[in-house]
Amino acid sequence: MKAIKYNGPQNLQLINIEKPVPKRGEVLVRIVYCGICGTDVHAYTHPGIYKSELIPGHESVGIVEEVGEGVTCVSVGDRVAVGPPGDCGQCYSCNTGHPNTCPNAFPETLGIGPGTQGAFAEYILSKHPQNELFLLPEGMKMEQAVLFDLIGVGFHAVRRSALKLGDTAVVFGCGSVGLSVIQSAKLAGARCVIAFDMNPLTFERAKASGADFCFSPSDENMEEAMKLLSHQGGAHVCYEAAGNPAAIAGCVKMCMSNGQIIIIGSDPRPYELVSAAMGPREYEILFSFTYTKEEIHRLFEMITSGHFRTDMFNTVKAPLEAAEKMIIDQAQGNIDVARVLLVPGEEEQI
Repeated sequence: MKAIKYNGPQNLQLINIEKPVPKRGEVLVRIVYCGICGTDVHAYTHPGIYKSELIPGHESVGIVEEVGEGVTCVSVGDRVAVGPPGDCGQCYSCNTGHPNTCPNAFPETLGIGPGTQGAFAEYILSKHPQNELFLLPEGMKMEQAVLFDLIGVGFHAVRRSALKLGDTAVVFGCGSVGLSVIQSAKLAGARCVIAFDMNPLTFERAKASGADFCFSPSDENMEEAMKLLSHQGGAHVCYEAAGNPAAIAGCVKMCMSNGQIIIIGSDPRPYELVSAAMGPREYEILFSFTYTKEEIHRLFEMITSGHFRTDMFNTVKAPLEAAEKMIIDQAQGNIDVARVLLVPGEEEQI
């Protein structure tokens, strides 16, 4: 079968490998769509994120093709999303209600963990189907379901935050995760959401997601935005969804005293936090990482019922062979979409 191999930054290779055969407890899934994540783009442009000898791809949906002995959670023909392997059920994180930070799960995530085979391929083998496969509800389109990772990250961040009904929120970054944060914050009861992004072309989607105001992150514009928050001297919660040190600095500037800063973006570059400037304002700074399986189930239900919209997440499709070109185009800002969807084989509108 065809697959894309990661050999290091700026080095992807189209290869042929053997089609996996599921053993006891395993499931073979034929990939219909796989999204190119921002992490994939960062790994292509920056060292130290992925290790070589990896087949990327961790945002995928497909059809169950073969089921190994002993598997009861899915059947042949089921439509599924393939996510992280989930919690091990034995570590401190799992036993204290934080399975998304399980140290035993992330290294095994298909398409991210060292040496794993992700979904930049025609098929993927799930070794943890009970925790790794999400059944798609009836009525949900596969093009909606493939967005689960990018939407889930923003959804989890808002659920992790202290945002309350009537609060104000600022979101730095109007990419796909930022759009999810904006919509989730509005659903959580934010009375005003202010969005910042370097690209004004994102503002239309941000407003469609629920943003009340959109600005480019200049000092002048941040001062203008602060006037909208003058009553409380800043936003109750600021979300960093850009994966950029400058966005973290923007959150610090826009946050009210005793407010909360949620750092979502993933970026290998260091950033500065000046305690002398921040300490007197008693900020609460939290990091937010991925999502839980239960949150994906909730999201699927909300999308199917129409409570969570996906129409602002525009996509473009490309064959597997075009993976490197599409990643380069995204890194250079030549593609203005929420997700590029790789189509390894025959596309199915089911």
